[in-house]
Amino acid sequence: MSLSDHRFCIAPMMKKTDRHFRFLARQFTKKSMLYTEMIHSNAILKGNREKLLSFSDIEHPVGLQLGGSDPEALAQAANIGQKFGYDEINLNVGCPSKKVKSGNFGVFLMKDIELLSSCIREIKKNITIPLTIKCRIGVDQFEGEEYLKNFIEKVADTGISLFVIHARKAISGLDTKRNRSIPPLDYDLVYKIKQAFPELKIVINGGIEEIDNVKKLLDKFDGVMLGRKVYSDPTFLLNIDKEIYSENTNLEFNAGIRNFMAYILSLTNPKDVNRSINHLIQIIRKVSHTKDIRRKLLSSLNDENMALEDVFTNFQEDHLPKVQTQSP
Repeated sequence: MSLSDHRFCIAPMMKKTDRHFRFLARQFTKKSMLYTEMIHSNAILKGNREKLLSFSDIEHPVGLQLGGSDPEALAQAANIGQKFGYDEINLNVGCPSKKVKSGNFGVFLMKDIELLSSCIREIKKNITIPLTIKCRIGVDQFEGEEYLKNFIEKVADTGISLFVIHARKAISGLDTKRNRSIPPLDYDLVYKIKQAFPELKIVINGGIEEIDNVKKLLDKFDGVMLGRKVYSDPTFLLNIDKEIYSENTNLEFNAGIRNFMAYILSLTNPKDVNRSINHLIQIIRKVSHTKDIRRKLLSSLNDENMALEDVFTNFQEDHLPKVQTQSP
């Protein structure tokens, strides 16, 4: 099966890119490639698969990002993901969290190419959808152009043709947040990889904030991936279909928010409702020009005597006509 179009990807983000956020993202972009949060293979094998993996048809194209370092468990989890209908499996070889370190997966697989290769081979035997890799440019003392070229070459030999590369190395002593900012970005090193392996698809990730940057990077790479920027400002996505894919999908902010509010009202699980409201508050924080709008919404949400439907109806009547954030 051929790879999806990865020109613009929304990064997998823990506790952020759940199915509710992905539904919201699809209100503003039809073309971008979406990913789940990283899900450990053991969670899929032992947990509630329906809860972990179910998603809406509106989300396609969407990839399942897996974490783990046991080849057999990863292969089984990937196969289950394929049966759920995901368009791609992405193996996390880039997360530097303490949990990941203790389990010897994520970015720490960059230190053990043999184990990583056996994970990839086992997964590929069990799926027919594409398998891609998300990695960093290095980890701890495993760094530099020679190391990265060797890493990419060996992993490509196992049949991987698309790499998402976060243009920072990971440092064991730093927590996840600081690993996103302290190690310097090195786009040039990632570009050297693209030049050395022109047959591979290389998607660049890390520190990309503006649509102009996205366009410039697309002159050199096959795709770009944004994470925190998109989560903090989902309205950024309103420009993507037109600016990056040259398609006018006629998506509009107010309609998108109304759709998402209707979606929240259709949810039956209170935890799902709370998660979805957190995503909604995030976007309202970005577009509301005064704190009053946010405060009014929050106090309404906290009012036990007020039905959620009424809160949303009032918000739409009072504020949505004034907020016309849409693609130019």
